[in-house]
Amino acid sequence: MIIGIFHPHINGCGGSEWVALKIIQTLKEHGHQLILLTDSKLNSTKFANIFNEKVNVDKQMIFPFRFFPPQDTRNIYTDAIRSKLLKSKCEILIDTYSNSLLPGMDVAYIHYPIMELLKNEFPGLRNKIFYYPHKTFLSYSHKNNTEKLIFANSKFTAEAIKNSLNLTSHVLYPPVSNDFLNQSRKEFNPKREDTVLTISRIAFDKNLEIIPHVAKYSKKGTSFIITGLYDHAKPFKSLQVLIKNLGVADKVKIIPNISRTRLNDLLFNCKVYFHTKINEHFGISIIEAMSSGCIPIVHNSGGPKEFVSSNLRYETIEEAAMKIDAAIENWSVTKAYRLSQTTQKFSESNFCKRFTEIFNKHCT
Repeated sequence: MIIGIFHPHINGCGGSEWVALKIIQTLKEHGHQLILLTDSKLNSTKFANIFNEKVNVDKQMIFPFRFFPPQDTRNIYTDAIRSKLLKSKCEILIDTYSNSLLPGMDVAYIHYPIMELLKNEFPGLRNKIFYYPHKTFLSYSHKNNTEKLIFANSKFTAEAIKNSLNLTSHVLYPPVSNDFLNQSRKEFNPKREDTVLTISRIAFDKNLEIIPHVAKYSKKGTSFIITGLYDHAKPFKSLQVLIKNLGVADKVKIIPNISRTRLNDLLFNCKVYFHTKINEHFGISIIEAMSSGCIPIVHNSGGPKEFVSSNLRYETIEEAAMKIDAAIENWSVTKAYRLSQTTQKFSESNFCKRFTEIFNKHCT
């Protein structure tokens, strides 16, 4: 079968790109021919550095198409046109990128429905008018959309899809890399540092600015590391200024764009993983950290509530600092190993098996 994969920004190498990569690999293993639509040529070097893996497709369709006005920050109309063009070249189109229901798609993996995001981002009348055609399309095509295959990355997202689109979806949690799973107890370093790690794209929407504040409340001797990709200097510099102004430069470090090998070293030598985003849709980095023996401290909202116990969730800066201090003080190899064992259900093999079973039942 000829299958199109719609993921224009795949070179971003974030969580959604990891999911797209695993879907591509699964389909290739089952003998399908794949056409991948992207904005630019695949950056194999970046993929190797971030994921230690390659993207293997039969054909790449490069289509850096963008001429709609600035209101279309989510590229809904651009993507609608591109999806129709890709569909003309394949039998089945899988959208792992747009978080909406494009005209040409047959299968969609939704990380969070875009129309729910737009409610908060674009409340103005001008933007409501601009997105009205898309909302009308979704309403007009609802009956047809009920026949499409939709995956959600968490129960939290599945509920949002139901509320936003009135559609039922299959919950398919993103897979955790095999690099992190199946660790034996003896591989856990008993002499980990009193370090708190945060892995995140360095951007304003990730709520990273609370980290310096939490660091100020935390015990002396506790250090914080923020690492992840960043494309724009403004949020990076803003975070640096905040760290300096709060007087915690000796406790908080930012290490952007590190390799997968270096990231693994950090995960296996830190005691706590601190996730700052509110209403995170899933949070694959949390699972990676848990698998590596880090105690997760996450906000009491969104998808992480589905796999992180309530005693490790916070709502205020002071509560976060208190729980981080307690997690560091009580960390042990035994606790870390037990926690890591709870993440086995998020394995690559389980992801590929469930995706294949649902996809084959619906599309073949």
